[in-house]
Amino acid sequence: MSTPPPSPYQPQQGQPGQVPPPPPAYGQQPGQPGQQQWGYGAPAAPQGPSGETPKNFFAALFDWKFHTLITPKLVSWVYLAVMILSALYWLFVVFAGFAADPVLGVLALLIGPIVLVVSLAFFRMTLEFYFALVRMSDDIHRAQGLPRS
Repeated sequence: MSTPPPSPYQPQQGQPGQVPPPPPAYGQQPGQPGQQQWGYGAPAAPQGPSGETPKNFFAALFDWKFHTLITPKLVSWVYLAVMILSALYWLFVVFAGFAADPVLGVLALLIGPIVLVVSLAFFRMTLEFYFALVRMSDDIHRAQGLPRS
């Protein structure tokens, strides 16, 4: 009778209950004495499933198998565009308010920045959520060695 292969969910022989040390804090430099390199330092150039370097924006945009992610490349530009358009909209509301009635213009001038900051904060949180979701998915696929498609 042969013994079954070891389960990947049980600790190996000679290492009962041992777990790896936690990753270093974000403020610490990886590679310092006594620390294990966990990959939180300067990021290496990400590679696609076949080992190639990432494509440029337009090649990634038309990658119909989704081997290259464009969300990390786009998120900062989308946020910048929303900031500019929101500020321009607020200025338009202020000018339109003063043109209709000076009281409306003063209200738009005083309340507008508060509304602008709150709406930018909610939009920023939404973008960060989607960005974190994409990064988690990418990390999971890389850890399992799976292609994105």
